[in-house]
Amino acid sequence: MSNANIGESFARPNKNENKNPQKVIEHVSSKDNNIDSVGVVRYHYMDNLRAIAMVAGVFFHAALAYSPLMQNLWLSADPQNSMSLDAVAWFSHLFRMPLFFLISGFFAMMLIDKRGIGGFLKNRFLRIGLPFIVFLPLVIISFIALVGFALAEIQPLSPMLQMIAATQSNPDIPQPPFSTTHLWFLFNLLQFTIVLALLQRFTVIRAKLYHLTTSIPFLLIVLPLIITPSLYSQALPHPAPERIYPEIWSFGFYGLFFLVGVSIFKNQSVIDALNRYIWLLFGGSLLAYRFVYLAFPESLTIMDMLPKVDQGFSLNHFVIAFLEALVAVYMTLFCLVVGRKLLNDKSKTMRLISDSSYWIYIVHLPVLFYIQFLLLETNWNIWVEFLISSLGTLMIGLVSYFVLVKWTPIGWMLNGKK
Repeated sequence: MSNANIGESFARPNKNENKNPQKVIEHVSSKDNNIDSVGVVRYHYMDNLRAIAMVAGVFFHAALAYSPLMQNLWLSADPQNSMSLDAVAWFSHLFRMPLFFLISGFFAMMLIDKRGIGGFLKNRFLRIGLPFIVFLPLVIISFIALVGFALAEIQPLSPMLQMIAATQSNPDIPQPPFSTTHLWFLFNLLQFTIVLALLQRFTVIRAKLYHLTTSIPFLLIVLPLIITPSLYSQALPHPAPERIYPEIWSFGFYGLFFLVGVSIFKNQSVIDALNRYIWLLFGGSLLAYRFVYLAFPESLTIMDMLPKVDQGFSLNHFVIAFLEALVAVYMTLFCLVVGRKLLNDKSKTMRLISDSSYWIYIVHLPVLFYIQFLLLETNWNIWVEFLISSLGTLMIGLVSYFVLVKWTPIGWMLNGKK
């Protein structure tokens, strides 16, 4: 049996890991998991939600090529754009990765309960650190090769490709800072892993913290408020924390979702309590997003994406940052409630998506850029292009998973041995 992507989603107590099997399942609610005949606890809805969040990243990045907001910034930006596709894509952007980090925190705490700090850190290095070290250079090399291919073979070029072509003839133009690309989530997970391991030393503090961060008033009122300053410090919409050094705002945003996930593992009954607020969560998110999207600029430039901390206080930007935080929190909680209702059954299809989603996400962006570079030379319907690029990327990712990953050392690194 394989480990789940990025963090294990099951716990099997044995003599080497936990002498008290009850400790592993003491936080378990029958609604939240399934326990099989050999004592394996599986949180199917958490597994499935995380896989969906990762696969949704393929559709989000595919949609950016047709976003009027990203026309000047996205490598494969198409001359055509769609406001409806853009609105849906940016809505998902506000909660997709918060949901992912919350679930990652949930499984991180489960691993600590199961294996202890040493086993937890070893697992995180093998499943997160090693893939980051191995794949980041390969992804960067593939981007360089793809840009070279596009500049030589594709017409018309996107605005970003045109700018890159111009910089090649002018070496004095400053180069962009080093980026961890779309693998930034791995680097941030490593940082949160270290903080969580250190937190385990403070027994009284962490117990109070776990209790506080799963109270309904905290989740519905306090959490959006304390997330707001981090989002206020960034552009609208907020970028990815992709630098090769820790970014404080990421701890105040994604790190807090990770912490809430840790706490929810300790108090899973909070999801039952959230069920009564399900329409508030969804309706409030839609209403808040209406104002967030209306505040978006018509298009972004590189200067627009710079942090806002040195530009003076703006009440309007603060309010929008709070509404962004509200959408992020409420939609993440909404997904937990709905996911437990609809995705908590064992499914071969969802298991396949779960097992392959880590690999698909790692390789998807180079594949997507290649397909969308080719589509720049066509004039097909925007929805046809979007479906070709997104579904084509998923298909290539899935086929390559079976051929290159599932039964190979790559699969062992990402998902553990079968």
